Amino acid sequence: MDESPSQFQPTQAAQTSQPVTQEPQTQPLVDIIRTYTARKSFKTSKSDAYVTSLDFDDQGEYLAASCDDDTIQIFNIKEGKMTKTVPSKKYGVHLARFTHHPRQLLHASTKLDDSLRLLDLHNESYLRYFSGHTDTVTDLAMSPANDAFVSASKDDTVTVWDLKSRSAQGKLKLATPYLVAFDPSASVLAIASQSTSSVLLYDFRNYDKAPFSSFDLKPYEETYTPNTRGRAWTSLEFSNDGKYLMLTTDYHGHFVLDAFDGLIKAFLTGKNGSPGRASPLSTTGKPRGQGDASFTPDGRFVIGGNGEGHDVLLWDLEQPREANHLLYPITTLQTRTRTALISYNPRFNMIASADRETVFWLPEDAPRSEN
Repeated sequence: MDESPSQFQPTQAAQTSQPVTQEPQTQPLVDIIRTYTARKSFKTSKSDAYVTSLDFDDQGEYLAASCDDDTIQIFNIKEGKMTKTVPSKKYGVHLARFTHHPRQLLHASTKLDDSLRLLDLHNESYLRYFSGHTDTVTDLAMSPANDAFVSASKDDTVTVWDLKSRSAQGKLKLATPYLVAFDPSASVLAIASQSTSSVLLYDFRNYDKAPFSSFDLKPYEETYTPNTRGRAWTSLEFSNDGKYLMLTTDYHGHFVLDAFDGLIKAFLTGKNGSPGRASPLSTTGKPRGQGDASFTPDGRFVIGGNGEGHDVLLWDLEQPREANHLLYPITTLQTRTRTALISYNPRFNMIASADRETVFWLPEDAPRSEN
């Protein structure tokens, strides 16, 4: 793939955002979602390295990819190119997340200790360390509203932080609280506990109080994932409209829950095996990951990898379900590489996926350049 995107179309959910250099006509996502094609791919710095996390900045102009060769790749989306590779050989890197501050990146460590580190991408220097976890950090979530963020760890804690302070703002002690997510309003914090097969919802302003709701997933796991109950959860994500909460799994498919009452809305089926990434509870030694499915910005669609297959699957949450809430993909998008990670750009009609390399996807009628 030697084509690079020269211009991106805003998603329908981002019509009020700042325009790009020349503001193109906005197309509803439903009209173009089936037409995405893989346009350009970028290899990691080592041929045997894997990408372990993907994250777009708030404006959708940059993408950060953490790799298990202890580097972070930074991509300029509008120019369609990788702009720099930042090494973190001493500390390692996983779960690289943009903050709301331009050119600042937060990430978990994989070496030396279990601290979180705030990186200035311009100077390639660390601004602050956040120490307190005593075991591997399994998930990171930035508040959509401010500089607060939360981290989950294998030390059975969820810790609340603020970017301006090295000290933790608070801590929750729970059983295997390995996945965390904020709702779009930043008022609700969801925590997925794998060993108890439950998702807990906290009022983030009063996170030291008991959860105001708890979703029991044991009945759903017994129905859809009986062989991996409580073991193969890989990511937790609210849809941008706040209606859905998605819990992805390593192998069978993904749970889409009603974000208010926890009832199953759909089980996304059709995957062809595992994407080859370790869930937080895994002891297989597979490369790390962050889940292989993501909501589109309008909340209607879910895009995800096909496990062992080289396709991207597309589920439409407005389509009728089969018996027992099963929802099958409406189409597959072809690619030559496995999709172990995937993320939809929050501002533009563009998708990034990754495994051993990072792939940019665009609708088939998007402008191209020969860069």
